[in-house]
Amino acid sequence: MLLPFLASRIRAAFARADTAVLLIWAVSLLGFALRVEHALTFDGPLKGSDYAAEIAGLRWMMENHRPFGFTYQLPEGIGYQPPLYYALGAVVLYVTGSERAVSFLAVGGWAIRQWLLWRILKQSAHGHRWTWLAVLTLNAVLPISALTDGKVNPEGFHSTLFTIAAYLLWRMERESLEPGGITTRTGAAFGAVGGLGVLTKATAALLPIAACVVFVWCAARAVRSRGWRAVGRRALRPFAIAALAWCLVASWWLGPNLAKYGHPFPHAWSQASDPILARPILERRPVAWMLPFSWSAHLRSPVIHSYAYPPPNLWAGLVTGTWSDFFNKGFCRLDGEVAFVERWGGWPVTERCIWLLRTLVVIGCFLTPAGLLSIGYVAWRHLRTGGREGSLALPALAVLNMLFVSLFALVYPLDDGAVLNARYLLPASVPMCACLGTTLAKLERGPPVAQVARALTIAAIGIVAALVVYERWGV
Repeated sequence: MLLPFLASRIRAAFARADTAVLLIWAVSLLGFALRVEHALTFDGPLKGSDYAAEIAGLRWMMENHRPFGFTYQLPEGIGYQPPLYYALGAVVLYVTGSERAVSFLAVGGWAIRQWLLWRILKQSAHGHRWTWLAVLTLNAVLPISALTDGKVNPEGFHSTLFTIAAYLLWRMERESLEPGGITTRTGAAFGAVGGLGVLTKATAALLPIAACVVFVWCAARAVRSRGWRAVGRRALRPFAIAALAWCLVASWWLGPNLAKYGHPFPHAWSQASDPILARPILERRPVAWMLPFSWSAHLRSPVIHSYAYPPPNLWAGLVTGTWSDFFNKGFCRLDGEVAFVERWGGWPVTERCIWLLRTLVVIGCFLTPAGLLSIGYVAWRHLRTGGREGSLALPALAVLNMLFVSLFALVYPLDDGAVLNARYLLPASVPMCACLGTTLAKLERGPPVAQVARALTIAAIGIVAALVVYERWGV
C-alpha cells in the first residue's frame, strides 16, 4: 500500500510542477548520478584525495573503537583528525565490508545540501524559478564538489553538516525579524549541528564566529527598534542556548586538546620540526603569494605536475582547483592520442582532458568574481534594508571560509604538502551559491547591463554543466 501511495503523490507533484521545476529535478538527479557513478568507479589510491590514509584511519577506528588522539601509527595527517567521520565510516565499513560504501556518506549528504539550497532560494529569490534552476545546476556540477562527493574523504560529509548549520543560522537570522523572535529549537539545533561539525573538521569552527557576527547585528537591531530590554529575549537568549548546545556536543573533544596541546584543533604540522614553522607567521609567506600572480602557469596546466609546478599561489591555486581536476585526480575520462604521464603521482592525462579542464578554468575565472561580487551585494542589501532582504550569515560564512584557507596556507607554508587544496572551500559552496541566486534574482528586473550580466552568468553555468558531463561520460 505504501508504494502505490508514494507513486501517486509523486505523480501529482509532477503534474503540478512547471517546466523550470521539472528541470530542477532533472539537474539534481544529474548531480546525484555524477556522484554515485564516481563513488562506484573511483579506483582508490591511484586517484588521490588521501585515499590510502583515509582508509587506514577507518580501519584503525574500527579496530580500536576510540578517537585517534595523535596516534602516530597512522599516516601523517590522520592521527590528529576529529573522530566523527571516521567513527561513522568505520561502522559503514564494518556492516558492509565495502570501502566504496563509505563514500555514500558524502553522496547522500550532497542531496541534503541541494535540498537546503533549494529551500533558501525559494525564500530569498521567491518566484524566480529559472534563477533557482541556474544556481541548483551550478551546485550539481561544480567540479570541486563532484570531485569530492564520491571519495572516501571527510570533506563531503563535513560540508553537509556545515551546510545544515549554515541553513539554521540563516533561519535564526530570519526568525529574529518575526514577532516571536528566534525559537529555542532553532538555536539549539544550530549549536548541536555546529558541534557535530567541529567533531568532523576544524573548518566548522567558523560557524560560532559567523554566529557572533549575526548576534551583534541582531542585538544592535533590537536596541534600535525595541530598546535594550529586547536584547535578552530576541538575541542573547537564543544565541546563549546555541552556545550551550555547541559546548555540550563538542567540549569533550576540544577541551582535552586545549589542555594537552594548547590548541582546540591541533595539527600534525604543529608538532613538526621544519625550520620555517619556527619563524613568525607573517614572515612565512611573501606578500606576492597572496596576489593573483602565476595565472599563466595554472592556465597552461590545470592538472598539477608536482608539488612545485605550477608554482604555489593562493588565488590561482584555489580557482584552478575549484574548476578543474587540479588536485583530486580521477575525474576526467576522455581518451586521446597523447597521454601525459608526468603529472603528479604518474597520473596519465590526455591532451583532450587538458583542453577541457583549461576551458573550465577560463569559465571559472568569470564565475568566481561573479560569486564574490554576489557575496558583497547580499551582505550590503541585508544591512541596507535592516535585515528584510539579503543575508549576513551566508556572506559571513563564505568570506570566513576563504580567509580560513588563506590563514591555513599562511601558517603552514609547506608546499611539498599541497596545503592549498581547493576542497577546503567546499563548505562555502552552498552559501556562495545562495548569494549568487539572490543576486541573479535581483538582476532580472534591473537595467539592461544587469540583465546582460545575468544572462552571461547563466550561460556560463550551462557551459560548465555541459563540459562536466562531457568530461565524465564523453567519448
